[in-house]
Amino acid sequence: MSAVAVAMVPGSAQAVDWDHGPLYDRGKHAAAYIEERGDYLRVCDIKSDGKKAWVNVFDYYSGDLVYSLTDTKNDGKCSYRDASDGGKYNLAENQKFDVIVSHEPSDNSGSYHFQFLNDH
Repeated sequence: MSAVAVAMVPGSAQAVDWDHGPLYDRGKHAAAYIEERGDYLRVCDIKSDGKKAWVNVFDYYSGDLVYSLTDTKNDGKCSYRDASDGGKYNLAENQKFDVIVSHEPSDNSGSYHFQFLNDH
């Protein structure tokens, strides 16, 4: 039996049932969660080391950076974005994305790469 991560998204009355996550960087400094329906992305700094956690979202086919999201403190408050934020946060449907979960330093040596198809 597996556990399902459900979280209330700030400013929202709905719970999010994450499709993907937690996705950790190699040192478990950062955790990311993705819910395709509504294009929710959450990143959490999960280690009290003074280094920020971040997620970069790339268009899988072009390699272009779509957006970055950071969380700077291991304080239990994660950073969120979703389609309701509009623009670049409203990810294209039936498009594949490459997500990189990482933390400082920015050399990406401890990064985790994950691809997903935003199909709902």
